[in-house]
Amino acid sequence: MNLRYTFLAILLAFLLQITACGKEATNQQDTGESAKGMAMESQAAPDSAALLADALSATYQAHAAGSTVMGWDGSMLQQGDNGFVCMPTPEMFANRGADAPMCLDEVWMAWADAWQNKKPFSTDRLGIAYMLAGDGGASNIDPYAEGPTDDNEWIVEGPHLMLIAPDASLLADIPTDPAYGGPYVMWRGTEYEHVMVPVKAAPLVETTTPLADALSASDTAMTGSVMVMDWEGNELQAGEGGYTCMPTPPSMTYGRAPMCFDRAWMAWGDAWQNKKPFKTDRLGISYMLAGDEGASNIDPFAQGPADDNQWVVEGPHMMLIVPDAAMLAGITRDPEQGGPYVMWDGTDYAHVMVPVADRD
Repeated sequence: MNLRYTFLAILLAFLLQITACGKEATNQQDTGESAKGMAMESQAAPDSAALLADALSATYQAHAAGSTVMGWDGSMLQQGDNGFVCMPTPEMFANRGADAPMCLDEVWMAWADAWQNKKPFSTDRLGIAYMLAGDGGASNIDPYAEGPTDDNEWIVEGPHLMLIAPDASLLADIPTDPAYGGPYVMWRGTEYEHVMVPVKAAPLVETTTPLADALSASDTAMTGSVMVMDWEGNELQAGEGGYTCMPTPPSMTYGRAPMCFDRAWMAWGDAWQNKKPFKTDRLGISYMLAGDEGASNIDPFAQGPADDNQWVVEGPHMMLIVPDAAMLAGITRDPEQGGPYVMWDGTDYAHVMVPVADRD
């Protein structure tokens, strides 16, 4: 992520206030004279529409619709109620032709304040941020590097998510090498370490082989390093990237639902399939960038849609598991709000669905 944001000082205190009280404030008719003033000012600005469009390009349409959008001058470009604050590309990057808009949840806003001001940071919750338009570059090892050097592992990332975990031990299985393929830890060993999760999907086309189907679930940089197995246990591709991808289950007679699981998710899958208790001590990350054919949001073992089981057919998405359900505080359970939501809440199989594109 972002050394990138030396601009956070301009606005951060105000953004933190907006984030902390946004859900309450955006449900009121009157958001206060200062917010009205900023909204009026932003409407008068000739480039406000362009700034709004740029900021919202950090995420997908259904999520963008409910997000608050702020300009770096403090102007209110859009009010939202989903707990995310989106910001356009900072001028320092726009001037050199780089895109770096972002959408941050409350945890990430607190992280940004700590990073900008070189303060200690800790959290007891999972934090999720969107940068689906990519970024302008950062050192993978130095939180305060201002540009690329021979020894600071400068990386310009494409479409990605960013994750904060409550404890560094949860990230022990995730590599630090950006070239490894798949998620990697940036700024390991600092209070600002976080997971970069590349989510560039290949164009969704009709596949003719189980191997091609399985690989369509993953980030494009992962396809050469993952192991691929079919549902009978046959190896379709050898891999050492820490992920196992599988084609659409043969029980599905229509549509597609290929998936790529890390080790935590493989254990989760075994527990869920066999209705066994499940527990992990790691952050688990899985890919389903080809989408899925649907599941109940409340019943882990529902076989199909019913009037009372909240059936959801999801587009391209990621899935996250954590050791403690308390780490999911602040994430909605409503799949229709737009943005990440908790599926199978209250069960051993609770996880976060993180859409990265709109449903068809």
